[in-house]
Amino acid sequence: MKRIYLIAIIISIILAAALIGYYLLTPRVLKEEFIGGKYNAKIIIEGFDERGFIGGEIVYTQNGTEHRGFYSSFLNSTLLWIKANTPEDAVFLNWWDYGHMIVGYTSRGTIIRNPSREALSSVSAPDKIAEFDSNERLVDVAKALTAADPNLTKFIMNKYSVSYILITTEDGGEKAPWIYQFAGFNQTQYVQLSSSSITFNPQDYTDLGKQTMIFRLLNDTGIEGFTQVYSDENVKVFKLN
Repeated sequence: MKRIYLIAIIISIILAAALIGYYLLTPRVLKEEFIGGKYNAKIIIEGFDERGFIGGEIVYTQNGTEHRGFYSSFLNSTLLWIKANTPEDAVFLNWWDYGHMIVGYTSRGTIIRNPSREALSSVSAPDKIAEFDSNERLVDVAKALTAADPNLTKFIMNKYSVSYILITTEDGGEKAPWIYQFAGFNQTQYVQLSSSSITFNPQDYTDLGKQTMIFRLLNDTGIEGFTQVYSDENVKVFKLN
């Protein structure tokens, strides 16, 4: 009897641990916020990130297909500005993480809104990725952001009929090594992040890295042919003249 009782206790402990693990690891929908707009978008709020921003998913329907992408409230002010200050047919060059937010929230276009299959290793939650963009597009965006010659950036923007660049402090921080890597560079020659670097820190960049568009756009270095049209503590938007 004692052995049976002991086995029952062990099973109960295992089941309790599994339930606790499931509860802790499974995202919880705290609430849904309807945005509406051209694509009937809504935000599913799941919690807060390490900087205190609301995070979750944005869900919208375009051309009869439902799309889902990452959402973070750190882009809210930028998205509202885009809706109010850019033409409806505007197209953005941005890293893929923000693509669904731009399309779903503002109804504007973007070169990429998903990673490519080749870039899935860079995604923190790969199980949430249901769509993939072409690797050619992702590499083109990476090259535009890491170019030392702004004319290459302009060439890529013209290739996709793009008139705006959206860049975030995360692009210049924790995402930068991946962006340089996908552009075909040895990222350590351009940026060497400290262990705590989440957002852009100019001191993390080498002399070579300071010549590239990521650094110049985030560090307020004037670039001929590009006009800054929006800025807050997290995001900058530039228009191609």
